[in-house]
Amino acid sequence: MTDDWPAVRERVAARTDRVLADLRERWDTERTVEPFEYGPRHFDPDGPPDSVDGQLERLAGIASVVVFYTDAREETVLVYNPSGHWEPPGGVVEANQTPEETVHMEAHEETGLEIELTELLYSGRFEFQYRDGSSVTLPLAQFVGHRVGGSLTVERERIDHPGVTRATGVFDRELLPECREREEILTLIAGEEGA
Repeated sequence: MTDDWPAVRERVAARTDRVLADLRERWDTERTVEPFEYGPRHFDPDGPPDSVDGQLERLAGIASVVVFYTDAREETVLVYNPSGHWEPPGGVVEANQTPEETVHMEAHEETGLEIELTELLYSGRFEFQYRDGSSVTLPLAQFVGHRVGGSLTVERERIDHPGVTRATGVFDRELLPECREREEILTLIAGEEGA
């Protein structure tokens, strides 16, 4: 672990606080989720970088979006990830991106769809773990949106890319598979608001 890591960790945590406060203010929501641990990922170095910029270049947060195929919220679009699970499109927030920019880009890359965001479902923090035991607190954002353009596609990337997607699907209430955010999606599907 770098000698500067405690100071870097503290500065990244302060940035995380600012990002989350800004999200909650812009989207007028206070809903949060419990913090959780994430990592280490197989392609990350054993220990953390020696600067805030180095950390933000590696991982600046995670953002995803529950995408409905239309604004009627009858069918949701999910992607099948390499670990064998269905999930809403999303990915790593890059150094100079907002969570909103990330989900627009990831939804387009992973599904072929252009989306409009309608709400911030929740935000929170996660503790990113390195193999040497170091960790850093980063922001998490889960949005809701719907398709406004584009056509469904399957993302085609190098097989060694960590975000490669093997399938894209559109699911209604009856066909919704086990997936991350399943209960949230069922609640959001038309006719279930407030359930």
